[in-house]
Amino acid sequence: MYLSKNNAAEYICIFCFSLFLILMSLVLRGNFHATNILPNMPLIALIYISAYIDVYPGAALSYLIFYIYGSMTALNPAVFPLAGIVSYAVSYILWRKVSSKNGVNEILITFLSSTIYYLMLFLIVFYSLGMHFNYWNFFLFYSLPVSIITSLISPLLFFIFKKIGYKNFLKRNRIILD
Repeated sequence: MYLSKNNAAEYICIFCFSLFLILMSLVLRGNFHATNILPNMPLIALIYISAYIDVYPGAALSYLIFYIYGSMTALNPAVFPLAGIVSYAVSYILWRKVSSKNGVNEILITFLSSTIYYLMLFLIVFYSLGMHFNYWNFFLFYSLPVSIITSLISPLLFFIFKKIGYKNFLKRNRIILD
């Protein structure tokens, strides 16, 4: 992938929309606290970043987004960026393996990356931090449904990402995608 000299505008645009998704996620969780099965919108932003941005700026951007996201939780803020970076690496590799970027691939890559994200969170919280809880409840009644809902919502948010001008920015600055 060849990137132009002036990438600051695209990174700022994606970062600001990702912050908006974090806020929307927190508002939804605050208003619908009776249900925990809501899509993880910052994770969708991470997967979009892995599809269209090169590896080093994308990893830095995803670390920053998930550090901010993790700062709004009761856990150590560094837990979420670690899980986010691993999920970013998985989605980056998967995007490079598929030949086309269509809705089905978006759903599958989002589901796999989300599953890896929640598996990493489980391993960190359960084993490393020593917080013991019913892991079958976590996997069957939280992780799996959230991953499914997140993957089904992802094509809509990818479409919004594309509409806010990211693809137009790439075309205007003659950035060639693989």
